[in-house]
Amino acid sequence: MFREVPNHIKIIKLFIFFSFFVCWVSVSTSFKDLLIFTDSDNLNLKNLINFLRHLSVYICFFFLILIFLVFNKKINFKKNIIYYFLTGYFVSQIFGLFITNNEIENISFIISALTLILTIILLDSFFTNNEKKYFIILSFIILNIVFFLTFSPLFIKYLNGGSIYGGFFTSEAFFNKISPRSSGLARMAIIILMFLEIFEIYFFEKHSKKIFFLKITFLTFILLFQSRTIIFLTILTYSLIFINKNEITAKNFLKFFSSYILIPTILFFLLSGFNSYQVTLKDDKFKEKEITYIEHLNSDELKIIRVMSEGDISSGRFNDWNKIIKKISGKNIIHGFGAQGDRYLIKQTASNGLIYAYSSSGIIGLIFFGIFLIMVCIKTIKVFIYHFRKNLDKILYCLIITFLSLRGILETSYAVFSIDLIVFVLALNFITNEKVKINSIKFKSLK
Repeated sequence: MFREVPNHIKIIKLFIFFSFFVCWVSVSTSFKDLLIFTDSDNLNLKNLINFLRHLSVYICFFFLILIFLVFNKKINFKKNIIYYFLTGYFVSQIFGLFITNNEIENISFIISALTLILTIILLDSFFTNNEKKYFIILSFIILNIVFFLTFSPLFIKYLNGGSIYGGFFTSEAFFNKISPRSSGLARMAIIILMFLEIFEIYFFEKHSKKIFFLKITFLTFILLFQSRTIIFLTILTYSLIFINKNEITAKNFLKFFSSYILIPTILFFLLSGFNSYQVTLKDDKFKEKEITYIEHLNSDELKIIRVMSEGDISSGRFNDWNKIIKKISGKNIIHGFGAQGDRYLIKQTASNGLIYAYSSSGIIGLIFFGIFLIMVCIKTIKVFIYHFRKNLDKILYCLIITFLSLRGILETSYAVFSIDLIVFVLALNFITNEKVKINSIKFKSLK
């Protein structure tokens, strides 16, 4: 990671890497974690760790600004302009916190997001393309730790006849913070799959059989979570990977279909059958009394975030979007209600990136966010077309961006500081250096 550079640059690079690590470990913390010293009953090891996790964000934010100001000549403004629009979007959420009754403490979500953006901008200025791979490796390790800490107990429960779908739980493994829901785990599984594809290109080309086994495992997990959105996006993603990797022949298609669809599907039905068999051996509530599927999903056991009704294909999202839009009026249309504006208005997530942006930052923030998305879209399309069937690693970064962008239609995703935002801007960083011009694409198409 540290090539022959002056010692002060090595220290800065180490700090940037540490800052990226802090962004990861601070996910799920909030301003309330800084208030443990106001109540002696809160002074325990877990709360102290959460305190340090969140405090580290503010420390990193301060020093990143100093580095940014001192080394501003080293930073390419034009190349990073896309991040400045994203910065404008998050900064525009501050005003609403001060003029509405929304909690001012939610500014911590803005600080966390700005810390991440500064880290990514400086990462691009101080690290070579080869050194950036260490950030992918770190992300992969953390994602796997979070995934298996959450999934392992759920999977054991599933093998004993329990449910693995929906809900979220306060977990000891996450220092009494809420663990990812099934849809969140499904999203993590596909991101891990994309990183595996990238690692296969960079490091493990000679170990493709072992990587293939891991791919099948995570594809099966995705089916177990039964997230319609993630399953659709997984099929779309792997179809594009297939097109980029192989010649379109019946033989190659059958091999792809058998490997990435048929085998995971068979494993899924085997596990589902075993789960159903375990259920029949128990005298649980499904046998003791009549209870509908929807009632089960809305039960306290699963803690579903919104009330569902029969026949609602959006799982209650359409109703929530209408509520948010109707509640935004007057001057709040311009500046919104500040960070977490959706939770202030309807007591839960908006489950849509643009709706969240509108509720939290009004028209001003929505313009910044919209310009950012348009720039990302244009850049991704250009890079994808130019590297089509040529550089699979660039295609994979484009697919990660596309996957998370599509997820933003039905989830808040990268519109707020989260795992999605970290992965999104990291993948984006790997394609922002690509100087692809329209003429280059035209020339390639004429070959």
